[in-house]
Amino acid sequence: MDAAWVGLLAAAVGVGGTLGSAWLTQRRNDVARREEWDRVERSSLADRADRRTQERLAARSAAYTAFNATTRNYLAYLNDHVHALQRGAAETDALGALETARKEIRQIYAEAQLIVPDTVLTELRQAHLSTAQAYAILSRLSRGTAEDGDDIDAAQHSINRCWDVLFQVRATMRADLNVTGPSYE
Repeated sequence: MDAAWVGLLAAAVGVGGTLGSAWLTQRRNDVARREEWDRVERSSLADRADRRTQERLAARSAAYTAFNATTRNYLAYLNDHVHALQRGAAETDALGALETARKEIRQIYAEAQLIVPDTVLTELRQAHLSTAQAYAILSRLSRGTAEDGDDIDAAQHSINRCWDVLFQVRATMRADLNVTGPSYE
C-alpha cells in the first residue's frame, strides 16, 4: 500500500472514530436521560400515591373522629332521655335534642359508609344498629306503645350495650389508623 492510501485510511479511521465517539456519547446521554426520566416519573407516581394514601387516611381519621364524637353525644342524649322517663317526664326539649342527635349520627354514619374499609364498616354498622335498638325502646316508652320487655331497665341495658359496642368500634378504628400500642415519640 502506498503512503496515500495509508493516509486516506488513517483519515477515514480518525473521522469514523470521531463520529462513532460522538454517536456513542449521544447514545449514552440518551440512555442516561431516559433512566433519569423514568426515575423522576417513578418518584412522581410514588409521591402521588403517598399523597392519595395520606388523604384517604386523613378522611378516615376525620370520619372516625366524627362518628366517635357523634355517637358519644347521641348516647348521652339517650341516657338523658332515660333519666327524663324515670322522672316521669318525657320533656319536649329532651325529645327534640334526642331527635337532632339521631339525625346527626345517621348523617355521619352515611358519610362513613363511603370511605371506611369493610372491616371497620362492619363494626360501624353494629354500633349504628345498637343505637337504633336503644332509640326504638325509648321511643316506644315515650309514646306509650311499649312492647313486651320494654322498660327503663331494658333501655338502660341497651344503652350500656351501645357503649360496649362503641368501645370495640373505637379500638378497630384506632387499629385501622395504626395508632394502637405504645408511643415512642
